[in-house]
Amino acid sequence: MIDPITAAQVLDDAIRIQVCQKRSLEVDFLPNMVRVHLPPKRVLAESCLVPMSKMTAILSEMEQNQLIGTEQRGGMWTTPLGNRIIAGCLARKYRKEAKALLGPVVFQTLVQHLVKSVLPEQKKGKTAPHIQI
Repeated sequence: MIDPITAAQVLDDAIRIQVCQKRSLEVDFLPNMVRVHLPPKRVLAESCLVPMSKMTAILSEMEQNQLIGTEQRGGMWTTPLGNRIIAGCLARKYRKEAKALLGPVVFQTLVQHLVKSVLPEQKKGKTAPHIQI
């Protein structure tokens, strides 16, 4: 039996596709947040070797768990929780490739911003689930 695909695996694949294959990383630095654009659902499904229906269910669960957000015709983006997983992927697994693509200063700045992402619940004094990166 094949193990189910986890959210962390999907985000890892997303970064691998962007940094290693496309050699491009779309990031928004907004006043109160940073978000990383994810590849299209079809591309993620092909990369993870799962049917589109399965990827749709995984991404829906990731959105419910506040790891990603979606915008109509705007694609999928990471949320503060998703950013922390992305930061871990960039810092540990794809450090060399990301530094070569972004340069060391931009790489370090991006990882720092991703790790420091704040959830709306944290601003209100509520605690958010801890994700180790």
